[in-house]
Amino acid sequence: MNKLNLVLGAGAFIALAAFAFSPSADARGYERGDNHRHHHRGHYRGPRVSIGFIAATLPREHVRVAVGGRPYYYHGGHFYRHSPRGYVVVSAPLGASVVTLPASAVPVQVGGLTYYQYADSYYQWIPANRSYVVVAPPAPVAVVPAPAPVVTVPAPAPATIPTTPNPGPNGFQPGQVVETLPTGYTAEMINGIQYYRYGGNYFMPTQRDGREVYVVVKL
Repeated sequence: MNKLNLVLGAGAFIALAAFAFSPSADARGYERGDNHRHHHRGHYRGPRVSIGFIAATLPREHVRVAVGGRPYYYHGGHFYRHSPRGYVVVSAPLGASVVTLPASAVPVQVGGLTYYQYADSYYQWIPANRSYVVVAPPAPVAVVPAPAPVVTVPAPAPATIPTTPNPGPNGFQPGQVVETLPTGYTAEMINGIQYYRYGGNYFMPTQRDGREVYVVVKL
């Protein structure tokens, strides 16, 4: 009888120890669920930001930009305006000045000038202000092949730069580059940027081939 009681007691002790040290079903299930959630966390994608997108609040680290007395908010290459429903993404306003551009901005060479394109907007680097300024899209430069010469003629004398640039039949156009400023211009500082005004036209200084030229902009 004593041996039987000893055997039964040992078996009960072993069963109780196995139950006490085995992991619970809840703990095992939570561990699998946590790994599953962590695996899918890396596939999250945020909302696509484009013109017309409305955000309830402004992104963190946004920058306030004033253009023509109107407030804008800049972040990640996008400009926001306040609206009754929140903050709506709008087109980049001409003349806006920002310190940085997104890494995906593409440099574009047009007419010997360097532009930086991001989405549908164009920027130019202004060394004097150490900032990028929103400008009008550059007009495409037409390349006309020179006709073959029939006879040999002396090379013409180098053309002199006119005192007043020719505005063309339709006047000065945004994106047009002139070598000199029209006679009678006035200098104006707008939003910390130096412009030159002639009538209703604004000229922004920039660099081409190591010398200063002027781009017609629309403000």
